[in-house]
Amino acid sequence: MDFQLTDDQRALKAGMRELLERRFPRSRLRAAVDGEAERGAEVDRELWRELGAAGLFALRVPESAGGVGLGLPEAVLAFEEAGRALLPGPLAATELTAHLSAAGWLAGGG
Repeated sequence: MDFQLTDDQRALKAGMRELLERRFPRSRLRAAVDGEAERGAEVDRELWRELGAAGLFALRVPESAGGVGLGLPEAVLAFEEAGRALLPGPLAATELTAHLSAAGWLAGGG
């Protein structure tokens, strides 16, 4: 079994890191680590739209259903970068909702 990342996986990881570093500079990360970040702040809707447009929430959704069509390893790499950036918000719930929606389990489809 080969556990080396493919070129595409490395590019996905680097792209996620770049996107999140641009939106969450080290100073914001440091504030979160030090407990200086705002408590109870609302989800950054602009960020969520940008992440959605980048395909983060549809990584595992089949292309035929409007998703990116990648596998679990790629989703893990993207979510690892989100964790590295301490991305605030309902990350797992949003990804799960996209996956269930595409599968027809939401909006009366399943």
